[in-house]
Amino acid sequence: MRPVLFHVGGMSFHSYTVMLSLAFLVGTILTVRANFRRERPFPITTKNAVWAFAGGLLGAKAWFWAQYGEWADLKWGRVLAEGGPDFFGGLVGGVAAVLLYLRCVGAPVIPVSDLALPYVALAHGVARVGCFLNGCCHGSPTGAPWGVPYPKSSWGAYHRQLVDGLITREAGASLPIHPVQLYETLGLVVVFLVLRLVYRRSPRAGTVTLGYLAGYGGLRFCTEFFRGESVRHAPGFTVSQYVALGMLVAGAGGLVWLWARGGAKIVKTAEPPAAPEAAEEGEIPGAP
Repeated sequence: MRPVLFHVGGMSFHSYTVMLSLAFLVGTILTVRANFRRERPFPITTKNAVWAFAGGLLGAKAWFWAQYGEWADLKWGRVLAEGGPDFFGGLVGGVAAVLLYLRCVGAPVIPVSDLALPYVALAHGVARVGCFLNGCCHGSPTGAPWGVPYPKSSWGAYHRQLVDGLITREAGASLPIHPVQLYETLGLVVVFLVLRLVYRRSPRAGTVTLGYLAGYGGLRFCTEFFRGESVRHAPGFTVSQYVALGMLVAGAGGLVWLWARGGAKIVKTAEPPAAPEAAEEGEIPGAP
């Protein structure tokens, strides 16, 4: 655990802040680069990423308040420096902001989504490394050799185990826990690679978007079983697992429906129609 990554002068740079910023840059740069490599780029710029970031922060805070009712206690500084808010709130807020932006600039939603979501998955994986270093979103106790003990100074795993009676105040560190944040990072890298492959080879618009819903939904549903701080409800699922299960069902069901109907070609949906060839000199368009 390393909540503060480094110091410069009198300034402390928190691990979560650094990795979140790096994730934002990775997602933005790769998406913009992929867009401009297209034959006909979409009318999107880095402003799109700024809208997504702002909407994501607002959504994350709203999601936290909806679950815990502690809006006043969750300052913006804590969101940026210490983490804590759930990804799903950020996803909803970010998607809403991006949809508004795309509507304003007249860009097609599904093709842009297909282009960007692989890099969203990769950026999310980078941000999860920040969660691991910070100690938030931590895992449950484990006897596995790769289990990670968190020091007494950590506000996450150590405090949770202290409250649950698993350790005493004399303990210098928590019991080893699952590095569930890194599990998710590895899974998101796989999701990124699969989605990029699908984007290059699939002829159907929407396949990548639905694949992201199914892929991340399935990944999050599984990793939640190893989380140590989430409140569980009947039959032992967390709120995030119910949301993830909805994503998985919607994504998988959408893929089956899309492929059963044949789907629209990406080139027809993503690319604007080619301009008609100029008529020969003296020829009247539409004349026999």
